Amino acid sequence: MSEDFSLLEPLKVTGEAFFQLSTLYLAIQICTVVEQPCCRCLAPVHTTVDCYEHFAVSLPEGEDSIDLTSEVVGLISASIDPRALCRPDCRGLCPHCGIDLNEHPEHVCQAEEDDHPKLVDFL
Repeated sequence: MSEDFSLLEPLKVTGEAFFQLSTLYLAIQICTVVEQPCCRCLAPVHTTVDCYEHFAVSLPEGEDSIDLTSEVVGLISASIDPRALCRPDCRGLCPHCGIDLNEHPEHVCQAEEDDHPKLVDFL
């Protein structure tokens, strides 16, 4: 569905709709469970989505149906935390070697020596 999250349970969409003057008015409830990566360590984070929204879409003349996939994905994206954490005290990944600091809290990584010139060397 989206590169930011994936569905772990079937998407359940319920609600009401009515059509008036080329506009479809909807009141829908979306329920599912999504998985997204932790913003610090990339571990999977599971989030329950249960949102209720009202919105309207224009129905092109002569059409009797419309694909609402992008609207539903947008509503799910808006209802989840874009900076989800696997736990509040997540330590993330080592910036030098990428090891998970939650699994290896004692890890100490020496920064590689960078012999590239820096701006401060020229001042």
